[in-house]
Amino acid sequence: MLINKINNSLAFRLPGIYRYILTRFKREKQHKKSPPTALFNVVMMCGEKQLDMLQVCLDSIYRHFSELPHILLFTDLNTDTSHFKKTLKRFPANNIQIVCGHDCLSYHRAEGKKSLVSFAEKNPMGLKLAAVLQAIESGKPVLYCDTDVIWYDDPCKIVKQYINEQDFDLAMSEDFQPAYDRNLVNNAGLDKLYNSPYLCAGIMLIKCLSKRSSDTLGRLVNKVTERSNHFSEQTIFAFLNRESNNITLDKEKFLIQTDDQYKLFAKATPGVIARHYIGPVRHLFWRDALWLK
Repeated sequence: MLINKINNSLAFRLPGIYRYILTRFKREKQHKKSPPTALFNVVMMCGEKQLDMLQVCLDSIYRHFSELPHILLFTDLNTDTSHFKKTLKRFPANNIQIVCGHDCLSYHRAEGKKSLVSFAEKNPMGLKLAAVLQAIESGKPVLYCDTDVIWYDDPCKIVKQYINEQDFDLAMSEDFQPAYDRNLVNNAGLDKLYNSPYLCAGIMLIKCLSKRSSDTLGRLVNKVTERSNHFSEQTIFAFLNRESNNITLDKEKFLIQTDDQYKLFAKATPGVIARHYIGPVRHLFWRDALWLK
């Protein structure tokens, strides 16, 4: 019907207006300077094109987290870090550490991780893997989130519950469908990943990597140095999760959904801690960022 076509068209077009409003007129005020108090670090990776989303995500962290984390922000290989610092100047500099992608590669190169460096040089998701691994080696648990995530409530209590479990290593958000590197699955015998629950690396909580996980990771990275895709890093993390404790983040609290793809108006999200706006609903990121403040 014509009405449905108009509605669907508006659902995709209006968020462009919402983004313009948010980026030009609705920026949050300067955030107060206060020392990090959380027992974990937040890790993110961002390029120039994601800077607007990054600021929305950071605003939601500063607005909802009851304990402020130290934020490790890794850039891609084509980013001017001075531009990042200028753009993010309203966020406390003592809370955010910007790490250049090239410095991340240098860190792992010095550790002799040639396959990881090769993967990271060829694939942005390989660089994400390298960034997360560098952050883990700092000694604190890592809460990773993509820039297309909005935090709607405080995760600190539930993060502590996970971290305090003796046998806990890592947990990933749960997807409604499998999104893995089929070539890696076939070559490395990872078929069990196609049994639910399906795992997504858009939001992850990592306490540590065991010796077994580190060995598995090294084996899988060796297999993707020559051929990889956008899901290779996610496939690696998903298998590490399956091989260790097979724990997922509560899918009702860490949300991935697409059934509101054509909805014009945002709705309240009681019980939701964070939503990851994957590709089909990426446009709704701006709708919700404006209307659910």
